[in-house]
Amino acid sequence: MAKNKKKKKKLGKWVLFRDGLINTILSLVVCYLLSLLFLNITFFNPITKALQDFSFLDVYYSERLNADPNIEPNILLINIEHKTRNEIGLMLKEVLKAKPKVVGFDVVLKEFRKTAEDSLLASYLDNKRVVNSFVIDKEEFISNHSFFSGSNDIGFVNFNLNNQNSVIREFDSEIKQHNKIYKSFSLQIAKKYLNNHEWKNLNIDKKLKNSSVINYKGNLEKFLSFSIDEFMLLKDKSIVENKIVLVGYLGTPTGNVFDVEDKHFTPLNEITSGKSIPDMYGLVIHANIIAMILNNSFMFEVGNGWIFFLMFFFSLLASIYFIWLSRRLKISYRTARKAVLFVFAILLVWFTLVLFKKGIVIKSAPIIAVTVFSAGFIKFYKHLVRWINTKLKFKSYLK
Repeated sequence: MAKNKKKKKKLGKWVLFRDGLINTILSLVVCYLLSLLFLNITFFNPITKALQDFSFLDVYYSERLNADPNIEPNILLINIEHKTRNEIGLMLKEVLKAKPKVVGFDVVLKEFRKTAEDSLLASYLDNKRVVNSFVIDKEEFISNHSFFSGSNDIGFVNFNLNNQNSVIREFDSEIKQHNKIYKSFSLQIAKKYLNNHEWKNLNIDKKLKNSSVINYKGNLEKFLSFSIDEFMLLKDKSIVENKIVLVGYLGTPTGNVFDVEDKHFTPLNEITSGKSIPDMYGLVIHANIIAMILNNSFMFEVGNGWIFFLMFFFSLLASIYFIWLSRRLKISYRTARKAVLFVFAILLVWFTLVLFKKGIVIKSAPIIAVTVFSAGFIKFYKHLVRWINTKLKFKSYLK
């Protein structure tokens, strides 16, 4: 008798596991089909875009959980505002005279005006310490006029080319087009600043092999910045010696909140949902990327394979637990399910933020969404079991 009871209990556990597994697989398939629906139907584009532009990790930055009081010592920014080419050329002359290690010029001069000022500016841009920039617009390259294109290094200023979200969380260090490899502006500058031994010792090429999550140090306040007028008025310009000087647009005047030219959304935006005004200039994003490379403060991103495994694992656990719970609780089952899922979501978000602080990035939003969906899918699975039992005998833990 006891043996039969034990056998029945063991069989019940197996049936429970099998039900949980079937529910998990079916819910994942439905999730996948729904994701295709969201991606391919124009009506859902705004929803899809909103989901792509949301991350729990934005909370980490927006609440300044990573607050660092120190200013980056190796990078200086100079704001060109809307100055003339003559004024920009004179500033470059003074910068180069002060012996910086690298000068990044994040300005594209598409026209040659055949003036003396253009000739002087071209001679400074041809300096071996200068890294020029270009923009990749679909298949087209927008770069300096050939007159300003010297023999020195050049890099693209786009950030994440494969995943053009509104919020800049990642960047590509290189891209292959027309059988040629192009390197990013930030990468070229960092590589020029570090010697070959340091570069190889830090194993940076391997770390930048794929799209990399940007470990933001901060916004404009984390970098020493000058307008052209402020820099030209400095009596002692040795402050730039052996440093990286980034030249580009930082608003008129510098840091103008409402000036959105070359400005982007980043995780540092204080409004994590329904962002209205871009919060960071492109030049400052490049400064953050360069600082991350120089300080070797790369983020490790958990791969999609592991994300899928965690989705499957937590969905399976949720399916088994809630199928079991549905037989134990009749009246309060829904309340208990919602409470458990709420606690699970809070704990996973908390754990995600803890890992992020340690330099590990895990996308918890899809894990939470799929797990909650699998838990809710049980009622549909229950109806499916009942329908199957009208056709043939199917043993199930559900009643």
